[in-house]
Amino acid sequence: MYKGKSFIAIIPARMGSKGLKDKNIKPLCGKPLLAWSIESALDCDYIDEVVVSTDSTLYADIALSYGASVPFIRPDSLSKDTTTTFEVLEHCINYYKEVLNKAFDYVVLLEPTSPLRERGDINRAIEQLHKHKDAQSIVGICATCGSNPAFLVHLDKGFIRPYENTNFAPIRRQEIKPVYFFEGSVYISQTHALLAHKNFYHHLTLGFEVPKWKSFEIDDEDDFIIIQALATHYKHKLQHKEQK
Repeated sequence: MYKGKSFIAIIPARMGSKGLKDKNIKPLCGKPLLAWSIESALDCDYIDEVVVSTDSTLYADIALSYGASVPFIRPDSLSKDTTTTFEVLEHCINYYKEVLNKAFDYVVLLEPTSPLRERGDINRAIEQLHKHKDAQSIVGICATCGSNPAFLVHLDKGFIRPYENTNFAPIRRQEIKPVYFFEGSVYISQTHALLAHKNFYHHLTLGFEVPKWKSFEIDDEDDFIIIQALATHYKHKLQHKEQK
């Protein structure tokens, strides 16, 4: 709880994967990928409940062994390739409210495929969101340089055409307005706002900036190799409190 507000962290972990088989439980530096997000949530001072939403009893057992709650096995109807993240979150919110008689002021979404969270990141995101009285949500973002629209072109019959810099004028990087891309390490929203907007992105959403090394996500084997190298290199920053 933070400033009188309650928080539930929801970690979606569907069985299987087309890009990388069983990636959510694939061992990363000695523990299942899923465990990294569980430990990040348990390490947060403000989160009241850590729940894993999964359609697999194997995944559920792993989640329980790392300290998460698994009060239900996600129904098949919400475990399809076409199922949206919002549908998974909505189901979990409603289950807690209708079955367990528990309601939370805020929802924290932690994707297992974005495991590189430094200790204290979720705390800082919650604190940043609370400071902005008009804000309803906050999401992870990362600055981009080489992909800035000022440096991009498109093709017109094979000839390059500027995407933004219409006259090909020389540009100094110091003069360019920073742009950011959405990354997946943390999403937080007021529960009522999430249910109303059906996503985290809207005009009352803040950006929580993270460095490039934290922004990598796992979709395939190459991504996993990169994140494994980063996790090894930044191991001293990724340590969590001992939970057992």
